[in-house]
Amino acid sequence: MKKLSWAFAIVLAAAGLLDAANPIRVLILTGNSDYSHPWRPTVPFLRETLENTGRFDVRVEEELRGITAATLAPYDVLVDYYYGPRLGEVTEKAIEDFVRSGKGMVAIHGTDYGPFFGQAGGNPQEPKRRMEGEPWLAFEEMVGMDWKIENIGHTRRHVYPVQWTDKEHPIAKGLPPVFLANDELHHRIDLKPNAHVIATAYDDPAIPGGGGGTGKDEPVIWTVPFGQGRVVMTVLGHDLLAMTQPGFIQAFTRAVEWTATGDVKPPDRAH
Repeated sequence: MKKLSWAFAIVLAAAGLLDAANPIRVLILTGNSDYSHPWRPTVPFLRETLENTGRFDVRVEEELRGITAATLAPYDVLVDYYYGPRLGEVTEKAIEDFVRSGKGMVAIHGTDYGPFFGQAGGNPQEPKRRMEGEPWLAFEEMVGMDWKIENIGHTRRHVYPVQWTDKEHPIAKGLPPVFLANDELHHRIDLKPNAHVIATAYDDPAIPGGGGGTGKDEPVIWTVPFGQGRVVMTVLGHDLLAMTQPGFIQAFTRAVEWTATGDVKPPDRAH
């Protein structure tokens, strides 16, 4: 993975984009995924995307079971890109307490269903989803949603516009009102009452697949308070192609900054 060159770092510092003395400390939680959301090619991209802004110091944790509060203490924000078995009481409580204490978490795409919700299936060997095991109820509260197993789906992956519906939210403020996604559009998600939607996309019924589009504006990015902390959930980020879209990159980096600090520096007008 490329590191910032000294010359590039100097340019960023001169532009006010690099705070080497006090970077935002990020831990990416990963190491397991289902067949359609491979983490090995995407997590290095997520890490490099954050590091190339000059605002973040990023580490990756691939062995999540056994994480304690001491493991998480040095960090400001977690990025959740993990689809796998429950993590055990100690690790799950450490993550809950981390966010509750006033820190942040950003959860991406495939984390919105699966074992944390008590669900199994969805792999080629087990195409039929089923309920299996107990859900991690605090995780559902953290990401502000539930997704009934009979409602899990999306139309065929396609390019679609995403609209910022809360243009004054720090994540969206100063950005164009619409950006393009090349991704799945998860639909029929049940949001918790305290989820605040900041971006939506129209689920076109003319697009086939997944039972057809709903003909409604579906939530794409939302924020959730959890204790004193902040969480952002996005349904974007199915794979590397989806993540390399400029709109995803802007939304992702700004979401990580906001969950960590409660604010976002203005966009660099020169770029």
